[in-house]
Amino acid sequence: MINILLVDKILIALMGTEIIELKANILKKVYHKFYTHWFERNTEKSLLFSGAAIGGLLGLVPAVPLITSLGLRNVQTISGIISSCGALFFPLAISIGFYTSFLCRILQGIGSAIMFTTVGVVPGVWAPSSEANTFMAILSCALQLSNIICMPVSGLLCESSLGWRSIYYLFGALTLFVYVVFWFTYTDDPKLHRNVSQKELGKILTGKIEKIKEAVPYRAISTDPTVLITWISCFGGNMGFFVLSLYGPTYLRDILKFDVRETGFLSALPFILSAIIKFTAGQVSDKLTFLPEKARFVFFAATSQIGFAAGLVVMAFTSNRLIAQIAFNFAIVSSGLNIMGVIKCIQLRCLQHVHFAIAVISFTAYVVQFLAPIIVSVICPDNTAEQWTILFLFITGIIIVCNAGFPFITKSEAADYTKPKDRSSIEKY
Repeated sequence: MINILLVDKILIALMGTEIIELKANILKKVYHKFYTHWFERNTEKSLLFSGAAIGGLLGLVPAVPLITSLGLRNVQTISGIISSCGALFFPLAISIGFYTSFLCRILQGIGSAIMFTTVGVVPGVWAPSSEANTFMAILSCALQLSNIICMPVSGLLCESSLGWRSIYYLFGALTLFVYVVFWFTYTDDPKLHRNVSQKELGKILTGKIEKIKEAVPYRAISTDPTVLITWISCFGGNMGFFVLSLYGPTYLRDILKFDVRETGFLSALPFILSAIIKFTAGQVSDKLTFLPEKARFVFFAATSQIGFAAGLVVMAFTSNRLIAQIAFNFAIVSSGLNIMGVIKCIQLRCLQHVHFAIAVISFTAYVVQFLAPIIVSVICPDNTAEQWTILFLFITGIIIVCNAGFPFITKSEAADYTKPKDRSSIEKY
């Protein structure tokens, strides 16, 4: 190793303005070569990206039994508080080292462990049957809303005097506040909520099956062809969505050459459009009562994934910034419609056991989040436009293969395992 102090003494002895400037440049290069900060290494950065996915997987394992025993309200609140702590302590963890930073990323991921489960469960409990799709669309906008708020605000804070640490302090505090409010305002049963009138309760309960406490038929659900193809379909859709949501800013900055502030706002734009389109799609789906349920969810699933694949293909073959940006927006917006497809399908099929079925979807989502950095680093090691073309085409192939069987295999009727054989032996709520 080069002796830094020896180099320093030689340059000082030589003096002269040019030599001093040369000294600074040499020292900068030498220090960078031998003392590169761990955050500048690709392996550590990829692990930090995957840390949230690992946290999600760890939080998801006990989620189903905990929801059954403690209720969604308590489990959601606890996981959210853990996530907010991970965000609040992340700036401190960065200054300590990689392992503490990695731990904080895992804690952040735990908070989102039951996000998809919440989207699937809450409409079944709280939404009137005639408004279930609209209700689900609004809830699922949480993912888009987080990107709408976080990306532009983060871009502004990064370029401000407050610095990047303020991002984690701000959103960590907001997360903690929101979850405390959630705990005080939400109940797992509308019958127990102080603000629900009898008239409103009647609308909510109309057409609902009697809620019963029973063991989850894990094997029956896991061997149901409808559930299996839905899980596969979600894996393909999530692969495309998380690659674009995690690495979209990188693509906009490094390939399309937008600056940091532009990247923040342009990354948020498709999520704004997605939230609007998703809300509209939920209302449209609720009003298409003349169509059978399967026709509705197959239409939205097919529209979502075909549009997503088309956007990726255009991004793969264009070098025009405007066309690529439009295609990027179109792909993200299309992916949002899938909530009206696969999630609605699995709701109708699994009914009271939907929390387990969606927990598996969450599991596949975190597997995808773990795999996405690996796939991107393998296909795009040099971050060139040609390598991004290969990546987009590869993801398009995965989406097509995973969704091809969905329209033909799925059923909209409730499965036999949702109908208890001996109701007298089951404890009623």
